[in-house]
Amino acid sequence: MSNVYQLQTEEQVYDTASLWVARLDRELSQQETAQLRAWLSESTRHREIFLEMAALWDRMDRLSVLSELFDPPTNEVQPSHSKGRTVWAAAASILALALAFNLLAPMLPNTQESTASQKQVNSETSNTLYETGIGVHSSVNLPDGTKLLLNTDTKVAVTYSDQERLLVLHKGELHVEVAHDKQRPLRVDTGSRIVEAVGTAFNVLLRDKKNFDVIVTDGRVRVKPSAKPDSLRGDPSKLVLEPVRELTKGQKLSVRDSRTAQVETIDNSAIKDKLSWRDGNLVFRGETLREALQELSRYTPTEFEVMDAAILDMRIAGLYKAGDVEGLLNALHENFKINHHKTESNIIELSLQGDGKASDSNDG
Repeated sequence: MSNVYQLQTEEQVYDTASLWVARLDRELSQQETAQLRAWLSESTRHREIFLEMAALWDRMDRLSVLSELFDPPTNEVQPSHSKGRTVWAAAASILALALAFNLLAPMLPNTQESTASQKQVNSETSNTLYETGIGVHSSVNLPDGTKLLLNTDTKVAVTYSDQERLLVLHKGELHVEVAHDKQRPLRVDTGSRIVEAVGTAFNVLLRDKKNFDVIVTDGRVRVKPSAKPDSLRGDPSKLVLEPVRELTKGQKLSVRDSRTAQVETIDNSAIKDKLSWRDGNLVFRGETLREALQELSRYTPTEFEVMDAAILDMRIAGLYKAGDVEGLLNALHENFKINHHKTESNIIELSLQGDGKASDSNDG
């Protein structure tokens, strides 16, 4: 099962089907055809509702052109909740034929943009929440061809409209490979900043509401302050207009406390280490134990308590499987003589060997 949950109600499925039917009127690209076929294959209900909306479309004459080119399909498509409407059955046969011969894109005439009501449907259809659990990472292919990789404990709301493709990152981390679309820029809202893609791939880590990092892996992005009213509270005379920052491949922006923003250039090996989570790994190159435990805690519900403050600044290196608590604990014991002990409340205590808990170093 997928660990990404597309929280679509029945109404949203109808909206999505309406959007695809509307798109048929202006000719689908090859990419859109593949996306439509994928969406239809996800669920029998998707196919049923798509055929229902096609039957109610006021441009059935466009689809009827397809029926004249080939013999009717051998297996007639009938929605399970059919009400016996002949026009619906006709639409089912025509659309099944079109899909079978991959003719949805090349055979439909090119017409003007959707009407105002269809645009409104467009702006409401792709309103979907994607979420991963702790220790899980998953990929999502969006309707326009954009690809999202979601890291552990991530929640992102995706809304597509005629004006923009908006990703609201509520928590966690995601990597975005952006499909080119000049008419609809893709933006990631972190709460305090907006990250706008300029034909690119980039990574966003939201540490909390005031702290986040952006790494550009290809192309360029622009980062600008959010226009939300909450960011404008206080004495207007003390507000400082923050410049729009443009980042290029290999650059990292770190925002702390929603105020300070630092840009640095990092090499390919450092980028690979930072994004090693995409392969299910964690790479440490001299981070302190404090930083390593903070990172590991993102991938497991296990809690850690350091009994000796002196070991927090010890620096560690190595590659570990994300969420592999035992692997890291064993490495700490073998290389740094740091013992671990699991309490009755399932908290792992870390301490230096010789503090009286040496006999517990292999607990848990």
